[in-house]
Amino acid sequence: MSLQKLKAGFIENLKGIYPADEAGNIFNLAIENLTGIDLRNNSAATFTPDGCFVKMWNEIEQRLQKNEPIQYILNEAWFYDIPFYVNQSVLIPRPETEELVDWIIKDHKGKQDLSILDIGTGSGCIPVILKRKIPESEVSSCEISSEALLVAQKNARKHKTEINFIQSDFLNKERWPSLPKSDIIVSNPPYIPQQEKKLMHENVLAHEPHLALFVEDTNPLIFYEAIAEAGTTLLKDQGTIYVEIFEGLGQETQSLFDSKGFSTILKKDMHGKDRFIKALQQ
Repeated sequence: MSLQKLKAGFIENLKGIYPADEAGNIFNLAIENLTGIDLRNNSAATFTPDGCFVKMWNEIEQRLQKNEPIQYILNEAWFYDIPFYVNQSVLIPRPETEELVDWIIKDHKGKQDLSILDIGTGSGCIPVILKRKIPESEVSSCEISSEALLVAQKNARKHKTEINFIQSDFLNKERWPSLPKSDIIVSNPPYIPQQEKKLMHENVLAHEPHLALFVEDTNPLIFYEAIAEAGTTLLKDQGTIYVEIFEGLGQETQSLFDSKGFSTILKKDMHGKDRFIKALQQ
């Protein structure tokens, strides 16, 4: 069977749900996952499908037509340079978050005795990559969802990374003493105001966990307020906070950290949107 012919039919079947280029990328991911064929380096590849493949392929197309993300269908999402197990208990890792992690790695790679606290671990993509790239660091990670923690722990085992996972509601200040003092606090917390839902794609709204995405319109900076306040006690001397933020509240989020006595840097993402803040303890 010509994979290019199968790809053309696949893109046609998803017309109206995904643009042709995105449908093509989804096809490549699915084929590589099911057959091991990397179409990016072997575009003329052919193979002979068996009954098992046909059954799985039909199921993938049906689920995609219901707006289910391919990462949940395959239970796999690539982040930084490795694959992570994902299910609907956790967000699908985004390329923007790779930029946040890369910023930390470039600032601290090679340092000894570094302690890192990740807040809201989700799939575990942030702490796992940081532990792999800064192996001498001691990494802890907290998460309110027991289901998400199971996914994060699975990914830590898969990639042979030792991480101290803690189930905790970070917004409950009484729980902060149970978290370790650290040189770095990093977080990609829920930050999308509820009013933004009307602008979002159905595959996100119908399948990704709203607990990890949205905050109330009346208090959209609730997590950053907590992170900044917690940082005054949980950060070691000369510690640093790195956070991913909502693009529409960059200046407001920066001002919040400034008001808590931090020296801040507001950084744009690959799309030119306000996306990250680095807050250094004064």
